[in-house]
Amino acid sequence: MRIPLAVRRTLPMAATLFLVVVALNLACSRSPRPAESVAAGDEDLGLDPAVLQSSAPIETLDDPRLRHLLEAASRWRTARGPERTVVDQVVLAADVPSFLEAVAAWDDRACFPVLIDDPAWTLPFLRAFRPSRIVRFRSPGRSRGQGPFEDWRAAQEAVGRSWVGNDPESTDVPPSGSPPRGLGETPPGVVFSHPESPALAGAVALAAGRFQPLSRLGPIVAEAKPGGTSKLLRFGDVATEEQAVAFARRIEGRLDTLAPSYKKLGDDVDFLTLAGDWPYRYRSERGEGIAIGDRALDDLVGRVLPDERPDLDRARLRWAYAGRLLGDPAASVSRAMGSLFLQPESALFWNTYSGGPIWSDYDATGAAAVWRLIRPAAGASASRAGAAADLAAWRETFRSLDRCDFLAMNSSGDPGEFSIAGGPGLAADVPFGPPRIVSMIHSFSAADPTDPSTIAGRFLERGTFAYFGSMNEPYLTAFRTPYLLAQMLSAEIPLGAACRQGPYEAFGQPWRLVYLGDPLYCVSPLSAAFRPERTTPEASDPFLPKGPGIVATPLAPRDRPDASKAPELLDWCHDAVLLSLARDEPGPGAGGRAEDVLQVLTALDRSRLDGPRIATLDALLIDRFLAAGDGAGLLDHYLKLRPRDRSPVVWRAIETTALGRVASLERAGEFREVLDLWFRLAVGPWPPGSPFPGRLTRRVAAAAEADPALRLGLFRRRLAEARDRLAATGLLPDQRDMLAAELVRLGKDPGVR
Repeated sequence: MRIPLAVRRTLPMAATLFLVVVALNLACSRSPRPAESVAAGDEDLGLDPAVLQSSAPIETLDDPRLRHLLEAASRWRTARGPERTVVDQVVLAADVPSFLEAVAAWDDRACFPVLIDDPAWTLPFLRAFRPSRIVRFRSPGRSRGQGPFEDWRAAQEAVGRSWVGNDPESTDVPPSGSPPRGLGETPPGVVFSHPESPALAGAVALAAGRFQPLSRLGPIVAEAKPGGTSKLLRFGDVATEEQAVAFARRIEGRLDTLAPSYKKLGDDVDFLTLAGDWPYRYRSERGEGIAIGDRALDDLVGRVLPDERPDLDRARLRWAYAGRLLGDPAASVSRAMGSLFLQPESALFWNTYSGGPIWSDYDATGAAAVWRLIRPAAGASASRAGAAADLAAWRETFRSLDRCDFLAMNSSGDPGEFSIAGGPGLAADVPFGPPRIVSMIHSFSAADPTDPSTIAGRFLERGTFAYFGSMNEPYLTAFRTPYLLAQMLSAEIPLGAACRQGPYEAFGQPWRLVYLGDPLYCVSPLSAAFRPERTTPEASDPFLPKGPGIVATPLAPRDRPDASKAPELLDWCHDAVLLSLARDEPGPGAGGRAEDVLQVLTALDRSRLDGPRIATLDALLIDRFLAAGDGAGLLDHYLKLRPRDRSPVVWRAIETTALGRVASLERAGEFREVLDLWFRLAVGPWPPGSPFPGRLTRRVAAAAEADPALRLGLFRRRLAEARDRLAATGLLPDQRDMLAAELVRLGKDPGVR
C-alpha cells in the first residue's frame, strides 16, 4: 500500500540505491565467464542478438542481460494506482460474505486489513501489524454457495466497489473484470480465479488492493477418449504438455479482450496471479536428459509461444510473470493481506554451501550487505555460513516468534528434508514465527506446497505469504544468486520477477521453479524510520458499511465469564489474546493477565466444545505457549491428551516443539533430560506411517555419538528399555522395529530381554 509521503521518497531512493549497488558490484565483481551469442533462429522469438547468453551468474544490475527487465521495472515503479492511506485497524470478518462486504468498504483513498476470523491466520498477522483497533464484522450479505454465478458476481462487485467508494446503494460500480478507469496508471497485473476456487477470497483481496482486474478462468478439461468421460484437472493432477500449452494460450485469449497491449514486458499486463484450482505441474516428454520430467505450469504461463506445437525449451521470452495464490478462504486472504500490508524489517541469509565455484557464487555475505542499504537498523540484516550455519545455530536463531521476516536459504535435499551441518533439517524444523517471505535454493522443497510435510508446505502453514522454490530437481544454476536477488529487491523489482531467470540466463526456459504468492509484491526501500504514520480511526467511525443486520464491533476488554460456560469462556480468551496484540492495549482484557489466559485455556474442558471451537482452542494454546517461550508446557499439555484428540496441526506443533526442546536441553548440557523427553515420545503413539519417531531417534543418536564416552552408553540403555516396553505391550510394531534397528546400528544385540 502506498502513502503519499512514502511514494514521493521511494522513486529517488530507488534510483540512489541502484547507483550504490552498482558501485558495490564494481568493487566485488568476479572474473568473467564465457558468453554465447543468441542461437540462430532465436531472433524470431524476440531475443536480442546483441545480448550474449551466458551460464555465468549475473552479478551486476547493469548487466546487459537484465536491460529488458530494468526497462520494464522503470514503468512498474510509477504504475501503482491512486495513493491510499492505511486506516490503523484490522477487521475480522465472520465469513466470506462479510469479508467481501468489508473489502467493498475500501475506496481509492483509504483501505485497511481485512481477515477472516480464524486465529490460526489472524494471530500471526496481528502480531506483525499491531493495529490500534480490532473490529469484528458480520454482514447479512449473500451466503456463499448459492451458485457459481452469484458467488462470482459478489466477488466482482466487492472488487469494483473497493476501487471507487463505499456507498452500498450506488449502482455505479465499475466492472472489475477490466482495468479501472480514471485512476491513473494502475499496476500491470490481472488476477485469475473462478467461483469454485477456495482461494477466491484471496483473489478478491489482491484485485481490490492492487487495482487489478479479476478475471474468470475455467478449469482445464482432459477430453475423454471415445466411450469415456471428460475429467477436470485439479491442482494435484499432472497436465500433459499439450494441455499446459493450451491453458497458457487460453490466458492470452482472455487478455485479448481485456488489455490493449500485453505481449511484451513494460506494457499493460506483466503480472498474473493464478488463484484457482488448476494443475500445478505438467509433464515434458520431449528432448532428452534433464529436459524430460515434470515442470511448473506457472512458469509456462506468460511465455511467448510462437507456433502450434512450440519447442518449449526455446520459449525463453516472457510477456508476464505468474504467481500462484493457494489456500482456503482464511489462508488465501491472510497471504494476500500480508502482501498488501506487511513489509520485512529483518532479513536472514543462510548459506549451507561450501567449496569453490559454482557453490561460492551463492555466498550470502554480499546479499546481507545490500539489505543493510534499505534496512540500516542494527540487527536488521544477518548472514550465516560455515560452522555458524549448522542446525544448532538454526534452532537458536528461531527461538523467538518475531525473528526474521525475510529468509533466503541455500541448501539441498528433498521435499521434507534440507541439508545442514548437524542435520539433516526436517520440515518439523521450519520455525513458527511472523508472516514472512522465503526464498529457498533447494531441490524439491515445493514439490507439493499444499502438504505440510514438505518444506514449502510447512512454511506456508506457518504464515509465509510469499515463497520461491522448486517443485522438481531444478539444478543449482537455475536460481539467481542471493546477491543479485538482494540487489533487485533494493531496486523495487517485484518479487515475482526478481526471483526468476530471464531469457539470456542459463535456465531462462519454462522450468521447475515456482513463486507462491502475489507476484507484484515489492520490498519497500524505505526503512521504518521514514515510514509515515497510519491514519488513526475515529472511535465513532469504523470505516465499514452500515445498514440493517450489519454488526461492526470494536474489541474492548470485558469481564471473564463463569468457568462453567466453556464456549463463552473460550470466546473471552480469544478476545483477550486478540486485544493483547493491539498496539495500545495494556493487557489481555479485563479480569486477567496473559498468563491467566493461558491457565484458563489449559483448564478448558474440550469435551464441551464443538469442532470449530476446538480448532480455535488449539490455535490459541499453541500461540500462547510459544509467545511465553514455554515449549515444555506445550509438550506436557498435548502429550497428556488422547492421541485421537490431537489434530494434524497439533501433531506438527508437537514435532517442532519437541525438536526445539531437545536442542535447548542439549545446548544446556542436560542430556539425561533429552533422553527422558525422547523416551516419552518414542514409546508413545503417533499417526500411522509417521516418520517422526525415527527421525527424532536419529537426531538424539547423533547427539549421543558426538560425545560417546559420556552419552552413548546411556542412549543404548534407554533404547533397549524403549524397545522392550513396546515389545511387552505388542503395540506400535513399526516403532519397536525402528528402535531395534537403531540398536543394531549402534552395535547392540536387538533381542528382546
